[in-house]
Amino acid sequence: MEAGQIATGEGGQIWAIPHAFENIQLFYRKDTLEKYNIAVPTSPPEMAKACEQLKAADPSITPLGVRGVRFWSSIHTAAVSIARSYGVHDFVVTDGKLDTGLDSPESIAFHKDYVDMIKKCAAPSFANDNWYEFVDGISSGRTAMAIDSNMFGFWNDVAGKPASGKIAFAPPLHAPSATSFDSNIWIWALAMNAASEKKGTAWLFIPWATSKQVALKGALAGQLVNPPRTSTWQDDTWTKYASQPEFNNFVDSFKKTQDHAALAFTPRVGFGEAMNAWAVAMQKMVNGDDVETTLRALAEEIRTGL
Repeated sequence: MEAGQIATGEGGQIWAIPHAFENIQLFYRKDTLEKYNIAVPTSPPEMAKACEQLKAADPSITPLGVRGVRFWSSIHTAAVSIARSYGVHDFVVTDGKLDTGLDSPESIAFHKDYVDMIKKCAAPSFANDNWYEFVDGISSGRTAMAIDSNMFGFWNDVAGKPASGKIAFAPPLHAPSATSFDSNIWIWALAMNAASEKKGTAWLFIPWATSKQVALKGALAGQLVNPPRTSTWQDDTWTKYASQPEFNNFVDSFKKTQDHAALAFTPRVGFGEAMNAWAVAMQKMVNGDDVETTLRALAEEIRTGL
């Protein structure tokens, strides 16, 4: 933004205006982890160990909620964020040619840790779980931790919600050998259809809906989170609201994570098909298929589409 206006940069084009966005975090039931004296995990192996402790302490609790459905959204949240800290890239350029990096040594190492974590931590319904299952679990206390879009934790901390004040935040997990973490970023935006017969009206709506005033008002209502405007995060009324006791460490964890947030996937034609195939491969590995063999087959499938 420049002087309140969208700046395209050299040769750029504006296709949509951000309305809200997500970064990926670990959010958890503070009361549950404190009750069983479990430290907040920072890596997949640490998470696997914590899950085993939780299951031993209370078998009725699902230790970790993550998306597992056969759809690209299961990859672009927890999996791709953690994978980047292992050095994994969905696509790479080798000798001037586009290729996939999903059968690399780094990818094999990541998937072995991630699959082991899922087996020890996730619900038996993992393959059918989307965000609403683990959000319900976190809200009710049936699920102890989740790795996904941070606003799910925020919304359930709002005063009057059953879990208000009980959900805290941490950056996403990272490779055991990594010195830092990575987070994918997902942006919700408003765009105008080229076939619209009321482009003038649509354009009047879009700048209003993404304006500084609406962004701040929506954030203070506990609904438009995360607000995409710097002006909102610089406004004391928002930071004071989001720093209330019921939100625990939301603001601090957001800022820490956002410093490491970026697109963790390659936006290109065929993105959806490749990520869907990755999600299917993930299910196969969790169900017992060999990691290296499955990743080689996945990579070959993606290469045929390049």
